[in-house]
Amino acid sequence: MQGLFCPGCKSLLAPGSKRCLRCGMSADGLMTSSQSCLGEAPVRKERPAPKMVDHANAEAPFMPYEPRGCQMDIITDIRTFLDEGRHVVIESGTGTGKTIVSLAATLEHASRTGKKVVYLVRTITQTDAVMKELRAISSIKEVSGVPVTGRGKSCPLFRGTDGFETLPSNILSMMCEDRRLRSQRGQAGGCRFYDRVETEMPAIERFWRSSVPSSDELDRHCEKLGVCPYEVKKRLMRKADVVAAPYIQVLDPDIRESLMANMDRSDDPSGIVIVVDEAHNFLDAARDSESFTIDRQMVDNAIDECTAFRDPRIWEEVRLEDFLKHFRACIRASANDLLGLNEKSAVIKDDSFERMMMSRFGMSRTDLESAVERTIDLGSARTEVLVERGENRVSPVEELAVRMRWWLSSGSERFVRTVNAGEDGEFLSASCIDPREISSFLNKVPGTLHMSGTLQPLDQYARVLGLGGNPRFRTYPSPFPPGNKMVLYARDVTTNYNEMRADPTMQKRIERRIAELCDAVDKNTLVFFTSYNMMRTMRPYLETHIVKPKYWEESGNQRRTADNLARFREGRNGVFFSVIGGSIAEGIDFPGEELCFAIIVGIPFPPPSKEMDEMKALFDQRYNGKGWLYTSQIPAVRKMNQAIGRLIRTETDRGAAVILDHRVSRFASSLGAVPSDDPVGDVARFFSKG
Repeated sequence: MQGLFCPGCKSLLAPGSKRCLRCGMSADGLMTSSQSCLGEAPVRKERPAPKMVDHANAEAPFMPYEPRGCQMDIITDIRTFLDEGRHVVIESGTGTGKTIVSLAATLEHASRTGKKVVYLVRTITQTDAVMKELRAISSIKEVSGVPVTGRGKSCPLFRGTDGFETLPSNILSMMCEDRRLRSQRGQAGGCRFYDRVETEMPAIERFWRSSVPSSDELDRHCEKLGVCPYEVKKRLMRKADVVAAPYIQVLDPDIRESLMANMDRSDDPSGIVIVVDEAHNFLDAARDSESFTIDRQMVDNAIDECTAFRDPRIWEEVRLEDFLKHFRACIRASANDLLGLNEKSAVIKDDSFERMMMSRFGMSRTDLESAVERTIDLGSARTEVLVERGENRVSPVEELAVRMRWWLSSGSERFVRTVNAGEDGEFLSASCIDPREISSFLNKVPGTLHMSGTLQPLDQYARVLGLGGNPRFRTYPSPFPPGNKMVLYARDVTTNYNEMRADPTMQKRIERRIAELCDAVDKNTLVFFTSYNMMRTMRPYLETHIVKPKYWEESGNQRRTADNLARFREGRNGVFFSVIGGSIAEGIDFPGEELCFAIIVGIPFPPPSKEMDEMKALFDQRYNGKGWLYTSQIPAVRKMNQAIGRLIRTETDRGAAVILDHRVSRFASSLGAVPSDDPVGDVARFFSKG
C-alpha cells in the first residue's frame, strides 16, 4: 500500500487510514504519495569508501586517503597546537573523519618528538576503528598499534573457570601472577600460555607488524599459537606507535600506572600524546571513576567474615568486629539524624561522620586512618588465602576497608557525600563532581587532543575538565549537504512536570503526536524518551495506535534489546523505542535506510538529586552563575545532538528529527532546530521531496 496525501492539509496519512487525522477529511480520492510502498525495502546506501593514495602526502604524510572537505585544516591545526604543547579541543561534524585526521596529525607530531600516541575510547570494541585506520596508514607509512584489553577479556587460561566473567580484576591479577611466578621458577602448576610467550614472540611480532590486527584478531592469533594474548599486548605496547585503550586505562590511577609502565613511560607523561575520542562522554566517565557507594550488604558481609580472623586488633584494644559494627551504627545514626520524613537522601556537609567514628574509641583522625589501613592489611591477607583455596574472590573485609579509605579521602568540595535510605537499608555514597585527579595527570602531558561531534561550548568542557595552559578550540562543520537534514520542535507540547500536572491532557496529546509522526512516513524511526518510566507509561497507547512494526529497548535485558534492535535494522519501516543517552543514541551507526527519522520526547535534563544541586552550586560559584547552564542545559543539548547525529552518516543520507517539547526554543540554535505548528505535515513533505 502506498502512502496518501490529504488534499486539504497536505499531511501524509497513516497507511490504511480512512480519514485524515489532522483535518478530518475523508480518504475518498486522496492523492498518491511518491514514497516507497510499505512492503518494499529500499536499496541500502553503502557508505562511499575514501579514496586511497598510493604515496605519502608531503603536507600530511600519515594521511592514507585523498583529503576531502576540511580534513587538511583539521590536521594542520592539531599538528600546530600539539607542537606548541597545548591542549586541543575540537568539535568536528559527522563525515569529517575524526579518527583518521586525529591519527594523521598526532602520528606526525609523535614521529618527530619520539612520543607514543595513546588513543582513548569509551569501549574496547571502539578500538577496532582505530586499528582499521592504522591499517590504511600502513599502506603508505610503517606504523603499528596495539589495542589494550584487561585480563578478563584476553586471559585464555582461566576462561573456563566457574564465574570467570564476574571475577574482580584484582583477583584475576593475583591468580595470573601466581601462575606466572610458577612458570618463571620452573615449578609445577604454571601457565602454559605464558610459557610459550618468549618462543613465539618473534613470529607474533611479524604478524602484528604486517597485519595491524584488531584486538580480537590478535587474541585469536595468539591462542592458535598457545600464547597468552594479554602478556603479548603488554610487550607490544613498548614497541607500538599507537596504544588504543578504553578510558578506564587512564582514569584509574592504579591501572594508569601499569599502563605507563607497560609503555615504558613510567613517571614520564611528557613521552605521550593523548587523544580522547567521544570527549563528550569523558567528563562523566571521569566523575564515575571516582564515585562510589558503601551499601548495607557490603558492611554486613564484612562483619560476618570477622569470625574467620583470630580476634585481631586494628588499633590498640579495638577489635575488628567492634570497629566494623560501629561503622554500621554510624551509618544508621547519620540516616536518623539527617533524613527527614519520606526523604531518601541527605548531604553530609562536614566531618560529622568521621567524628562519630572517632568518639566511640577515643581516636584522633590519624588513629582512624591507621585503623582503616590495618583493616585493609587484614582483608588483603584474607583475600590471598581465599585465592589459594581456589575460592577466587575478594575478602569482604578488604572490599569494605578500601572503600572506607576512599570515604576518608572524599571530604572535600570535589565530592558530594550523602547518606541514603534504600530498600535494603541505609548506605553511604560519595559522588565526584570535580574530576581533579585526571585533570592533574592530563596537565602533565604536553599536548592532548579532545574531540567529538557534539562538544560545544568547547570552553565549558575545558574549564570543567580543568585543562590548563591556554587550550585551543576549533569547530569544523560536517561536509554533508545541510538540506539533507531537518530538525523541528513542536510548540504545543512539553514533558515539563509542572505543566503536565497542570494540564491533564498533555500526556495524551504527546502520545497521539508520537503515533501520528511514526505512521506519517514509511521510514525506519527511532523514538527517544528521557526516562524508562516515561517510556513504560506511554507504551500501552503506542502499542495499540501505531500500525507499523514496533520494537522496544527492554530495561535490564540486553539480549532481548539486541534482538529487537537487529530486527528493526533489518526492516525499513519500523519504530524502535529507546531512552536517550544510552548506547543506541550514541554508540550505534545506522547507515543508509536503517534510520531516517528520530522523535525526541522531552528534554533529557539530568534528574534532580542532591549531587546535582551541589554541583550546580559549585559551578555557580566558580563560573559566574553558570551552574544550571553547565550541569543541565549543556549536557541535555549534547545528548539530543548525539541522537540527531544518528540520522546523517553519509553524503546521500536524508533524515528528519522532531523534538516534542516547546522548551527547546531556549536553545534551538544549538540544535539547528526550527519551530513547527504542523510537525507531522512538515516531516511528510520533507521525505516526499526525497
